[in-house]
Amino acid sequence: MHAALMCLCALFPSYAQMRLVNEGTFSMGSSEGRSNEAPEHSVALSAYSIDKTEVMKAPYDSCVTAGGCTPAHYDDGRCVAWTGRCFKDVRVPSTARDGKCPVVCVTWFQARQYCAFKGKKLPTEAQWEYAALAGRRVTYSWGNEPPDAGRCAQPEEFHPKKAGSFPPNPWGLYDMTGNVWEWVNDRYGPDSYSTSETSDPRGPDVGQYRVIRGGGWYSGAAQLRIKNRHWFEPNFGEISIGFRCAK
Repeated sequence: MHAALMCLCALFPSYAQMRLVNEGTFSMGSSEGRSNEAPEHSVALSAYSIDKTEVMKAPYDSCVTAGGCTPAHYDDGRCVAWTGRCFKDVRVPSTARDGKCPVVCVTWFQARQYCAFKGKKLPTEAQWEYAALAGRRVTYSWGNEPPDAGRCAQPEEFHPKKAGSFPPNPWGLYDMTGNVWEWVNDRYGPDSYSTSETSDPRGPDVGQYRVIRGGGWYSGAAQLRIKNRHWFEPNFGEISIGFRCAK
């Protein structure tokens, strides 16, 4: 490890849990997917760092204890899950309460609050997609092979795996697709790519919903695609939505 980075890791432990992503240009979106993924367009990004894993329950709980965060909605009836027809209130099962599991059932505001407490922020949608692709043209964060138990969490288990359970992508980032959905900073716009900035885009200025990316443990193959865009109400927690931070 570079001496300067070793210094930073010693002074600021959060740096040890992040990966530096160099500045670069990539093709964001898709002309072959859903309408909200179009048009495919070139985006230039400045360098940034992003968490290697999704934020785990143990560090989130530590933030709560320190007074920097509010508790995730595991037991208070304010977390929901999709049944296939509607959302229902749920409580997080014991199998997903391990400290190394991604924290779930947090609102967008809670995710932003945690990142701010750590001196970070939620990644933009462009930063998330660039990091997931890791310099490739692939369907999923692991490549083009279909999802299976060796690559991502499976719906029948009804919970995510511990963060980092599967091999990382080429940039050393774990679970970018297929463990929990991840909140990003951007507001959602179904046609926002049509008017998006070409350099360090921040998403629409207005919008009711916030973007989630990456698919979760009960998502099908189509939703696990890197290019797939989805959204959720920022004031609600969901049993398959977590987050990671950037800097």
